[in-house]
Amino acid sequence: MSTRSSVPRWIRIAAGFAVVWLATLARPTSADEPLAPVKEETPEQRQSRHDRVARRRAGLMVICHRGASEFAHENTLEAYRATFELGADGNEIDIRSTSDGVLVCFHDDMLDRLTDGWGDLSDVSWSELRQLNLTHPGPFGNQTRIPTLQEVLELHREYAGLLHLDIKRPGMDRKIADLLDRLDMWDHVPFCNGDNGGVILRDKRYRPGRYRGGLYQDRSEVFPEAIAAVLEKPGDGVIVDDPRGVVLQLGRSIGKPSWEPVAPRAANPRSSEVASPLKPTEIPPLIGTLRDASDWKQVGQTVDEQRALATRIRARAQAARALAHATALSSDDRTLLAERVRNRSLHQDWMWHGLDGAFAFQTLVAVPGGSIDQEVELARFVLWRDDPALEPVVNPEFKNPRAWTDFRVKMVILPTLARLRDQPAAANLCREYLQLSDADARPLGPDQFREAAVALLQIRPTTETALELLRHRLQVVRGETILRCLQHSDESWATAALEQAAPHALRYIVTGK
Repeated sequence: MSTRSSVPRWIRIAAGFAVVWLATLARPTSADEPLAPVKEETPEQRQSRHDRVARRRAGLMVICHRGASEFAHENTLEAYRATFELGADGNEIDIRSTSDGVLVCFHDDMLDRLTDGWGDLSDVSWSELRQLNLTHPGPFGNQTRIPTLQEVLELHREYAGLLHLDIKRPGMDRKIADLLDRLDMWDHVPFCNGDNGGVILRDKRYRPGRYRGGLYQDRSEVFPEAIAAVLEKPGDGVIVDDPRGVVLQLGRSIGKPSWEPVAPRAANPRSSEVASPLKPTEIPPLIGTLRDASDWKQVGQTVDEQRALATRIRARAQAARALAHATALSSDDRTLLAERVRNRSLHQDWMWHGLDGAFAFQTLVAVPGGSIDQEVELARFVLWRDDPALEPVVNPEFKNPRAWTDFRVKMVILPTLARLRDQPAAANLCREYLQLSDADARPLGPDQFREAAVALLQIRPTTETALELLRHRLQVVRGETILRCLQHSDESWATAALEQAAPHALRYIVTGK
């Protein structure tokens, strides 16, 4: 018997949940070699590309934040391609490095929000990273993946696209500059963040632009008046999540995005050990890991103590995530999960603080058979909690209210409640949050008005719900509602809401696949 087969399957799920063996994740030209040969250009092709780049830079540069993420998962080749197909000029890309030095495009420090992996991306090798799955991959399914920076640059080279380099950590600037040399792409870069730009910012070939403004944070990008106000300002560019409103206001046409992956790969369904339900015999060991949490309120004083505590928190989080594959849980199991939510583990490092509680709540809602009312009350408890027990782990550097320390748990609550379709209690909690004033919301945590609106529309996708949100006092709520209606423009409830309250947005609809 092999070593692998002798290990209980629940351990392999909990300890190696991130690893899903795929035939290949990379483009055919770079399946295993992140620095693949560069496609040669003829002198005519090279000149044509630089001419196209110059024309983009001469006009107002429309840059998509992490790609056109309304059409594909953020920071993927498909999202970047959609930017150009919709009529925009380039993308803001987030650049990180794996433990073995491969530059990739991914926003978060930690892997657990967007993938089925764990830990800091910089601690994972390229080989390990390319085996991860995105947890919400969007319309391109298992073709969606984390791309290398070279792949992203090659795509922009193909489209003569512009780049805003958001270099997330120091020490990568020289390697990025070498890639720009290798691909002859310095003129493609009008924007680069100052913190980690290093040699790029000092290179004479870097010709920086200046933004007129950003339209994505409060969803101004879907309101003609807000777009017009930004366009009147001085500067060279504007940054958006969705480019359609700006593109139309500039007199350009919206193209139709492609619905095939950029780099097709062999179909690789998730492995049976991840996709299949847990057996009843596999549940007790996971519950045992969650129950072993008497240290939840301890705060390590030394580096070694904090590292050991982080390891235990991660084990509990992994156990909670694995339990989401159970078909049913006993009332005692659910009580224990709720306890892990209420008594989430404290840690001085935000990456680990409350991680077990976050996944415990997601599992409670994901596994059918629980009390919706109890789950919603638990959600309310977490959202409104300001726990004095946080004092030892509050980081005074951030100068935020104490309750913000719990953001890892708080920020999963509303997106998780969105699973509770047609459940009045869940909808009412979203409405309760949406009725808060800014002053009332700030002490509770980072504001989640936008998340509450998205969740409410998923719970109750009706014209009446959309119209209710389109009357909200906050522009970010109204704008997010317009974008959700556009995503569902093939459904009558969504188009009816737009016709009544935001008819200008009907121009943004892209039809056909």
